[in-house]
This record gives sequence, structure tokens and C-alpha cells, in this order.
Amino acid sequence: MSTESPFPHSLRVLLKPETLRNPAPVYAAWRETDPFFWYGELGTWVLTRYADCAAVLKGLDRFTSDWRRLGERMPAELVMLQTVDPPDHPPVRRLLTAAYRAQDHAALAERTSQRVRRRLAGLAGAEFDFVHQLAIPLTVETICEVLGVDPPDLDWLNSVSPPVIDTMDGGLRPEVIPAGMAARAELDELMERWMVDHHPGGMFAFISGRTREADRRLVLNSLRSTFHAGFESSARLLTLSLLALTDNPGSIHEFSKNPDLAVEELIRYTSQVQVLARGCLADTEVGGRKVREGEGVTLIIGAANRDPAVFADPDVLRLGRSPNPHLGFGRGLHACLGAGVATMQTRALFTELARGYPAVRPRAEPVMWDSGTLRGVRTLPVDLGR
Repeated sequence: MSTESPFPHSLRVLLKPETLRNPAPVYAAWRETDPFFWYGELGTWVLTRYADCAAVLKGLDRFTSDWRRLGERMPAELVMLQTVDPPDHPPVRRLLTAAYRAQDHAALAERTSQRVRRRLAGLAGAEFDFVHQLAIPLTVETICEVLGVDPPDLDWLNSVSPPVIDTMDGGLRPEVIPAGMAARAELDELMERWMVDHHPGGMFAFISGRTREADRRLVLNSLRSTFHAGFESSARLLTLSLLALTDNPGSIHEFSKNPDLAVEELIRYTSQVQVLARGCLADTEVGGRKVREGEGVTLIIGAANRDPAVFADPDVLRLGRSPNPHLGFGRGLHACLGAGVATMQTRALFTELARGYPAVRPRAEPVMWDSGTLRGVRTLPVDLGR
């Protein structure tokens, strides 16, 4: 039976300024009072326990990312790798996975480390905005190298990306949807140009001659999502990780003891992807609750990654944590394609900070994005502190 929670069982709580900076208290209260509750405003169950979220992510026969299977209309712009199931999903996933694996990831990691060192050296000695002068330029350059294209103008990109992110909370803020769809259309034009104008060896070069293996629009939408997540989600991971490390004194030094474990812990602890949504295909039971066909299921990944039933001292940043079965990159059919690039960049940046700039620190409180789905920082003034 539910007990009284200090926080309303409402997804709108996720958009409050104090929650944006630290959602963990909300998630803990929900898990303790009613970890599996119905949210009538959006017609969805809200799940906060790890076991329940993992079961839904792996339950491909019972839960879907493709709302068309439940009779809902989906705009053509939103039909992509993350939102389709078999039989549409496998051909696109195979094509993009083959293109991704064809890259020289060892060389990419070395060039990324060089970019990090070059950028840090250029920023040393002065206060700068970590988001727009380091995280976003770095992640844009890296994903564009993977794709085999020239990076777009960053001012333009910084204008079209936020409206796309806003639509992830479109159920709570429907007024943002038109601007987000218009921004996607601009990014679609970029994808069309890149399909023609690209460098040899990247993902676009690999895919451009093989689009007949899968629906072309579905492929282009998926490439748009790969590009957008490749810089936006990765930049948010980098910035949230810096906050986590500087909020916990001594952690920058500790990072270098085992960077691989440290990166996985940062992904768990920060959980930049806070929320995933699925639809129920057939009456079923999850976590002792009956879920009916057609009902929505909202997975609070940030809460699952702090579940004490799975992670000892879940609110403590333990950079040597092992095992660490976090859900930060999803699970199953729709797991993040570019997880390896995101972890590589995180390892490269914080390895270099630990080696050369361990006194890095924020110079002011971060300004957070007002996004409940993809958590992130809008601006963060920092000093490398040599």
C-alpha cells in the first residue's frame, strides 16, 4: 500500500528547478511510497524500480516503442530506429551497426584524445563555459568524424537542437511540438546534403550506396537521431559527469585508477537519459501490477539506476563500482547504437583532466535545461585551475 510521499506523484515534478539539479530525492521518495503508479494526465504507468524497468525493456513481446502498433498516428519524422520494431527494425539496425563497426575506433579514440588535449590547452588560464566551449564542440567533431562529414555551423546547431530536445517532454508541454518538428525538418535537410556530400570511410559513405537495403526515409531519420544523440546526449553526459566529480571532492584524482569502471559509474550516477516510454501490446503483469493492452509505461531510468535493491549506496559516486548493470544506454533491441563513442569521449576527457587539470572547478552554479527526459546543463562556467 502506498504511503504519503513528500513529492507529488506527477511527472511535472521533474521540470521543477530543484529537481533538474538533483532528481534523486524525488525518485527515492517515489520508490519508497509507490514505485509503480498510474499517472492519469498522460495515461501511463510510471515505473521507478530497476527490475520493473529492465523487464519492460527486455519484454519485446509485450511492450513496444512503435506506437503505430497500438493504433496511434506517428509523424513520418519520428519513425526511426528507436521507434520501430521488427520487421522494420532489423534491416536498419544491421545497416547502421555495420557502418558503425566499419570505423577505425582505435584511431578515433586517439584523435579524440588529441582533440581533448588541444582544446584544454587552449582554454587553460581563463574562465570558460564548459558546455559551449568544450563539451559541444568536442562531441560535434567526434560524431561528425564517425559519420564522415564536415561539422555544421555551431551557432546554427545550437539554435535547432534545443527545440528537438523540448519535444521529448511534449506530453507535458504540447506547445513545444511545432517548433521541435520544424527543427527536425532543418536537420533532415542536413542529412540529405550529407548523403551526397561526405568523406570516404565514414558512416554516410558506407550507407549511401546501400539505402535500398532498408527504407530510405527510415534510414535518414535514424542517421539524424544518431547525429543528434551523438553530440547532444554525449555533451550532456560530459557536463553532468564534471558536476558529479566536482560535487564529490577527490573524485577527479580517483578517476584515473580505473577509467573504464569510472565511466560506467558516471553514466549510472548522472543518467542523462532520465525517461523512456513504451506501450503495452497485450495484458500482462509487471512487478505485481496488471498492465492492460494499450496503456503507456514510462520508465524512470534515473530512478532505476539509483535502486538500492541493485546498487549498494546508490546515491554515492563510487568510481570503482563493479558490477554495474546500469540502464544508462537502454537494454535489448533499442539499446544505444553509439554507446561506445560516448564512453570513449568521457574516458578521454576525464583521463586528461585527471592528468593535467585535477583542480578543475565550476565558478558558479550550473544553469540546467528545463528537460525532464534528457537531463542536462545549459551553461557551466569553469576554471581549469592549473
